[in-house]
Amino acid sequence: MDPLVSVIIPAYNAEKFIGETILSILNQSFKELELIIVDDGSTDQTLRICNEIVDKRVQVYHRTNSGVSNSRNFGAEKAKGTYLAFVDADDIWHPMKLERSLPLFTGEHVGLVHSYMEVIDSTGTPTGDVLKGKEGNILESILLWDGCNIPSPSSIIVRKESYEVSGKFDPQFSTAADQDFFIRIASKFTIKMVPEVLGGYRMHEENMHKNIANMEDDHLRVYLKAKENGMFTTKSFERKCFAQLYKILAGSWWHDGGKKLKGLKFVFKSILIYPPIVRKYFT
Repeated sequence: MDPLVSVIIPAYNAEKFIGETILSILNQSFKELELIIVDDGSTDQTLRICNEIVDKRVQVYHRTNSGVSNSRNFGAEKAKGTYLAFVDADDIWHPMKLERSLPLFTGEHVGLVHSYMEVIDSTGTPTGDVLKGKEGNILESILLWDGCNIPSPSSIIVRKESYEVSGKFDPQFSTAADQDFFIRIASKFTIKMVPEVLGGYRMHEENMHKNIANMEDDHLRVYLKAKENGMFTTKSFERKCFAQLYKILAGSWWHDGGKKLKGLKFVFKSILIYPPIVRKYFT
């Protein structure tokens, strides 16, 4: 009998944490699953660690490095489950994650179910921060960067059919591939949420987004793609969304990138395209 859920872990040089990630999947209270690990050309001990796991539910594939989106899509092609989950190789699930999430798929209109994730450090210790999210028709909220909408790919379970209809993960994006996928699936399906902490989102030195130039380029192209696909219902809403994106980029360059002039450029761009946003700079 085919498994109901296919859990996919894309892994690249993940030797520090992947063992813990794998065990958190295999220790689910819901047992009808398969675990597909896609090693994306790792040069450390990731592949060895994965191959040492003795469990008939585990499949390990080793591929030439091609990026996280291609690895996720490759795993989905191999998947036999009705539902797909994508877990980053440094995150963890709590034991009841699947058992609490699957009942929310109440009809074909529900394309994705997610849950809260607590932020953990490199040792697995909770920091006290919790990433929550939203449910319902959340497309506009995602486009507006209106708080946390979906905590991370590790928090989601999607119907395989919904994943395919929405267009899979787009490999042209790196830091914004998740945002692009969430926009597309939210444009076609209802999102549901379990209001409980059912996983850990690990923050550590290696996974911090340090290349702000890449982040800028990726997110601008995601929004241009959304525009081409008709995601913005009115020109006013489109300007508001782009202004909010510019505001986010302004903060990234100013605070994290140490380039205040680049930050100011995006401040001015945001105000020029949508003047009411000026109030957000003083609240």
